[in-house]
Amino acid sequence: MIRGMILSIVVLGLAMLLGPIIVNNPGYIMLVVGGVTVEATLVNLLILLALAGFVFWLCLWTVKRLLNLRHISFSFLRSRKTRRARRAFEQGMLAYARHDFTRANQLFDGAIVEPEYEKVKQSMAAYSAFFAGAVQKANQIAATLDADDSDSWYVVADLLCRQNNPQAAVAYLQPKMADAQKDGQLGQLWLQALKAAEQWQSLLEQIPTAVKLQWYSKAQWQQQRFVFYPFAVRALSQLGKLDESQSWWSALPAKDRKSVAVVLGKVWAQAAQGQADQAEQLLLSHLALNDLPAAWPALSQIPLGRSVLQLRKQVQHWLRDHGNNGYLYAVLAYCSEQEGERASAEQSWKKAIQFAPELAVR
Repeated sequence: MIRGMILSIVVLGLAMLLGPIIVNNPGYIMLVVGGVTVEATLVNLLILLALAGFVFWLCLWTVKRLLNLRHISFSFLRSRKTRRARRAFEQGMLAYARHDFTRANQLFDGAIVEPEYEKVKQSMAAYSAFFAGAVQKANQIAATLDADDSDSWYVVADLLCRQNNPQAAVAYLQPKMADAQKDGQLGQLWLQALKAAEQWQSLLEQIPTAVKLQWYSKAQWQQQRFVFYPFAVRALSQLGKLDESQSWWSALPAKDRKSVAVVLGKVWAQAAQGQADQAEQLLLSHLALNDLPAAWPALSQIPLGRSVLQLRKQVQHWLRDHGNNGYLYAVLAYCSEQEGERASAEQSWKKAIQFAPELAVR
């Protein structure tokens, strides 16, 4: 609205300035073509040109409506090089969607010649080269992206993580995150890189910022707690660096500090230190049925050994009312594995996949 007011004031000012000049000096134009002579003032000529432009637009609009054309292209005016680059871009995107990364890699080499959508083309070219096995080429293309753009930072760091080099990704992103904290996708990648690099305290120090700036939605964070806390708490406990009196621990959200995800990390650490009985008691005092889907990836790695009797009883109790819960059968399979009962574990695992097919890919 403000822009409209400013434009109106500018137009009005120009009219007040140029109006008297044009009225007092209307000018004179004469066009002679063959035997036809056209005479007009400058103002009349401008009015005629405006009317002709409007008539042309109206005819074009009518033709598009009658023939149901989305747009009328004048591609014949484009250079052959530009048309080939755009065609390569289109075919490269389709090849990428079909996971034909070798062909996509070749096509994007021709597409990036045209500067239109340069950032998109370079990003897709980098990923195509990576998935086609040309890792060095992917890194070289990523290095040509805009060094001041957060989208470019994501591509570079993501490629480093995919090359199993999270330490390099952390070193690359660390000086940039202060200026990119509002970029949720980059923030998620930052946390994942810290976890993969096993920089546990730094990971926990970043969580308050992630929650405050909503790098994850509330529903997503309910799941992500179990992705970060069990592994970080277990590792810091085993290293003797988990001090709950430290300021970085107190800065964590209160719900997180009291969550089952944190308890899983403590249970894991106790079990690894040979305190399996105490670990099982701590687990049962906090674990709820609704926590199992999110807790399963960490729970399945805790070495409780034969100290799973009470856990097995609890799972069997839940099965009375929830006989089609695949995660309960998964925990039963886990208990059997811990006790060395392979046949029983296989039977329970088959039922787990039957009721929860997503477990087959975990």
